[in-house]
Order: sequence, then structure tokens, then C-alpha cells
Amino acid sequence: MSVYTKITEDELSEHLEKYTIGVAIDLTGISDGIENTNYLLKTNEKEYIFTIFENLSEKDILQYLEFMNHLSNKGLLCPKVIESKNNDLYISIKGKPSAIIEKLEGKSLIHPSAKDCALIGDLLGKFHNYGADFNTKLINSRNLDWCRASFKKLDNFISDTQSGLISDALDSQNQMERENLPIGTIHADLFRDNVLFNKNNISGMIDFYYSCKGFLIYDLAVVVNDWCSDGNGRIINDSLVSLLSAYNNQRVIQDNEKKYWRHALISASLRFYLSRLIDLHYPKIGEMTHIKDPNIFENILIDRIKKSHEIKV
Repeated sequence: MSVYTKITEDELSEHLEKYTIGVAIDLTGISDGIENTNYLLKTNEKEYIFTIFENLSEKDILQYLEFMNHLSNKGLLCPKVIESKNNDLYISIKGKPSAIIEKLEGKSLIHPSAKDCALIGDLLGKFHNYGADFNTKLINSRNLDWCRASFKKLDNFISDTQSGLISDALDSQNQMERENLPIGTIHADLFRDNVLFNKNNISGMIDFYYSCKGFLIYDLAVVVNDWCSDGNGRIINDSLVSLLSAYNNQRVIQDNEKKYWRHALISASLRFYLSRLIDLHYPKIGEMTHIKDPNIFENILIDRIKKSHEIKV
């Protein structure tokens, strides 16, 4: 969520005439994240998130936005996409697709407690259940092929030790990919900065632009790697138990998923380690950008490879 596309007052005013959300008062760039341009939009009626999609196809964008409203209509804590006067979920501005999305109250947590992790486990379980009947054709843009291509792209930038670590992780992911594990629509990026809390409760989950069809256990691993890790990349056991127990109460983790839990943790670690290395060595140009530290996920990946992690619920 960086700023790559700048919008003038006149362009914004003309754009908002296609909606019934009032007149613009202020438009402020949001620096968090890296993929799309995001603004905080204030009108005389409410506040919204105004997103301009920088790299996604219009076909994929429509599915993402339809998925968000599918979940919102089912009662999941997530923002609703505002329809235009012509019932469009997205409209082009400066030649790029854009959407206006409900702004939820609250802010993300930096240091979640075990209780917070239980709330996240419950939310993710509901998310997987509510998304089960959404017929998505979205493919994981960070799949095994992408991991291999990224590894090759980083060849001149990483050490032999890093190369060996990534090779081991790719082998583990390749083993998991061959298994017939439960599949559904996954968020694939439910980090702490993509969940909002208000008055000690979750007010919503956001940023669905990596959602795709994939292994549910992988999605759970993505969440655990971020929410249940300490500063050295090690798993905080109390947080892990709370999160997994709450998730399992919503959707029972299958025995074959438990068997490949360590593989899922490794695969989820690898994806974000590689993406952060790519962003570091091949940075995008924007007015406001935010590059995340790859060393955080290097430590997490080392831990997941070296230790024998099991699910006990």
C-alpha cells in the first residue's frame, strides 16, 4: 500500500461524481505495504480507502472485490466495496483500475497476545468456511513456480548460505505441493498489519489482493509465522496453541494437514523471504514506499527448517 499514482483535486472530484459518497475533503497517501497505491479519502459524509491497482488485471481485480463483498455479506469482519452509480465495483482513473472501499475503525497490533491470537484463529477459521462456496479462479501469484523464478533472479545478490537455505525450502514445498491436501479460497497475506483491532476486539481483516485458491493449511501457516513468532523468528508456544485451538473450533484441521504442517510453515516462510529479498534488490519507484526487512523471515525460515514442528489440537 504505497503511493505510485498521484491524483489531482480536479481528477478526484470528477471521479467521485460517479459515486454517491459525497464531496472530497481530503486525500492522504498511505505508505504501508508495497503493491498498490492507497489513499485515505475523506468526504463530507465518511472516510474511505481509495485504492488504485498498479499491476493487477481487471479480471482478477473484479474477483478480489466480489470476494470481499461475498464475505462481508456473510457477516465476516471485512470492509465492503462501494458500488458506483452504475453498480461498478471498480472504475479507471488515469488509465488504472481503482476502487473505493469502506474504512473500518481500529488499528493493527504490533505485539499481539495469546488472547489476540485466539481471535485471529477464530477469524481465519470463519474466513475459510465463508469462502468455501466462492468460485474463484484466482491462481496463487506466489506459487512454487514464482519461488523458483525469484530464486534464480536473486542469484547475484545472495550468499551461498542463503542459497542453500532457499534450496532446502524449495524441496520441502515441492513435497507438499504433490499432496492432496484440503483446498479453498485463502487470504495468503493475513499479517498483523492486515487485521484491525478496536476496543480489544477485531474490527476487520483487510487487503485481499493475494487471495487465491490454495492449501488451507498453508494459509494457516502464513498467519502463525507472523502472529506467533518472537523477534528471533521462534514460535511463541502459548500464542500458537491459542490460535490453533480457536481455528480448529471453526474448521477441524485434518490428519493429512497435520502431517505436512512443518512443510506448510517452511513454504509460507519462503514466500515472504523471497518477496522481501526481491523488493530489496529490485525496488519499485513510488512517491511513498515501504520495504520490509527480509532478515525477519530469514530467521523464521531457519527456525522452521531446523525444528520439528507439529500441530497438537
